[in-house]
Amino acid sequence: MVDSKRVPLKPSARDSARLGLGEVDTVAPGMIHARFIGRIRLEHIEPLMTAGDQMLAENDRLLVVIDADDVHAYDTEVRKVFQGWIRDRRSRLEGIWVLYRSPLLKMGLGLINAATNGAVRGFSDPGEFDTAVADATARARAGEFRSASAVH
Repeated sequence: MVDSKRVPLKPSARDSARLGLGEVDTVAPGMIHARFIGRIRLEHIEPLMTAGDQMLAENDRLLVVIDADDVHAYDTEVRKVFQGWIRDRRSRLEGIWVLYRSPLLKMGLGLINAATNGAVRGFSDPGEFDTAVADATARARAGEFRSASAVH
């Protein structure tokens, strides 16, 4: 006899990665870090843009660091919306640094870069990315991106 009660299955890490996951953390004043895996959808990039706007309200400059090494795809609207966000804030962005492995993501970053006057710096080498992020973190913690008028 088959039990008529069904228990919903929790998604496995593999299934979740295919759907896409994202997280955003504040590293230091003027610097945020995001990590995406799987397929990036608009709902994943929106918290990054919100965190970036909050950080820009308190700091002169913003560096966005994105670990997208495990991204295999993104929705087209993500590129368009993120590209517009970058373009509108370009004068206050220290940069957008992205670690990637996917050729598709590399192509998308190239499109964003062309439309934002070189705001994006892509990294295909995790070691180079980690070194650059460590150096930038030290600069951000030293107050390099913070406004002189910001409250400490």
